Amino acid sequence: SVPPQNEHPEKLLYNTINESEDLYTQLFYFLLKKLNATGELLYDKGQRNHIVDDIFTERWVPSFKKHKPNFNPDLIFCRGGFPSYDGFLRRYPNAKKIYYGAGKRFCPQTDFRDYDLFLVDSINQLKGMTKYVREHHTKSQHIRLFIKPASLLFKKIHSVQKEYDICFMANATQAEIKRHKLFIRSFAGTSYKILALGNINQNLVNLAKELKVDITWDGWSLRKNLPEKINKCRVGVCCSTNYDSCPRVIPEYIACGIPVVVTNNINFWSTKYITENTGILVAED
Repeated sequence: SVPPQNEHPEKLLYNTINESEDLYTQLFYFLLKKLNATGELLYDKGQRNHIVDDIFTERWVPSFKKHKPNFNPDLIFCRGGFPSYDGFLRRYPNAKKIYYGAGKRFCPQTDFRDYDLFLVDSINQLKGMTKYVREHHTKSQHIRLFIKPASLLFKKIHSVQKEYDICFMANATQAEIKRHKLFIRSFAGTSYKILALGNINQNLVNLAKELKVDITWDGWSLRKNLPEKINKCRVGVCCSTNYDSCPRVIPEYIACGIPVVVTNNINFWSTKYITENTGILVAED
């Protein structure tokens, strides 16, 4: 469905694809470029037409159940597999269909299973999806691991001076998933200078003060402003639970040229991201 309307306007509106705040919008666009194709990115329960250029339109439609594009799609990429998608998918039986659902939705969640390709982003998901297609006798058993990239916004900025030892990029509204308390307690009494990026919870600020952890709480930023902040740090840390899959901060840290420390409980294709040059895996404790 459409993004929440209380979002920062620049998260919703963009002129060029490079300015888009959404990674998957960029991925879809460059897929079109590579295929020499045209396409539409559809959102449910909205009303907006944004023609980015002659090959790509972002369209918010009142209802997937009734919407028909002015062309018959050859390929439909389905992200998330929500119930409202099913009628639209069945309307185009000849279109090739690709499924990808991050986190707990990595397997289709509805009765529609006639996909030609399933994408997953971790070894655990690959095992789970293999079991799923066998048990449900899906139309296709083609499954592929893919590497989740960083947005084009993220890059190394050589002119930025290092000011912090550690970057912790995680919204406090998801503190249970991002494990802020584990992070803070891990650095209790140390002298590391830490930059925390993401919205702030005062209870976590108080915990850091109590444990004498030197954290600068920078707050939420548009993604276009994050690369310069990340580049001020020497190392990035990700210690999330395994609720999500391949947290996007991992490729974003790496794209900014800083090594990343990742706890080994996280579901992601670790060998494709973590090398001797890009970072290390560590135990949760």
